[in-house]
Amino acid sequence: MILLTTLRGDRFGLNPDLIEEIRANGTSCVVTMITGRSHTAAEDIDTVQSILNAHRAGLLVQAAQGAGEHPHPRAAHLTPVPDTHTPATPDPDKEP
Repeated sequence: MILLTTLRGDRFGLNPDLIEEIRANGTSCVVTMITGRSHTAAEDIDTVQSILNAHRAGLLVQAAQGAGEHPHPRAAHLTPVPDTHTPATPDPDKEP
C-alpha cells in the first residue's frame, strides 16, 4: 500500500498495483484505479510518482535480500523424510 492524503488532511492507502492513471489537478492530483474509481490526493503528481517509485524499489530490495531464504520461515525447520516404501516383489509363480 502507498499512503496519500485527502484534501481535508485524512490519510488513505491505495494498492499501487491497481493504479491506472495519475492526473495533475493544480497542486493536487487525481489517482484513477483500474476499477474506474478516482481518488483526489493533496500531494502533487511528482510527489505521488516518487512515492510509487520508492514503494516499487523497496519491493525489489526485499525480493533481492530474501532470494536465498526459504519462502516460509517455519519450513526451514522441516527435513525431508526418506521414502521407506518398498514395492512388493512380484510372485514368480503368479501370472502377470
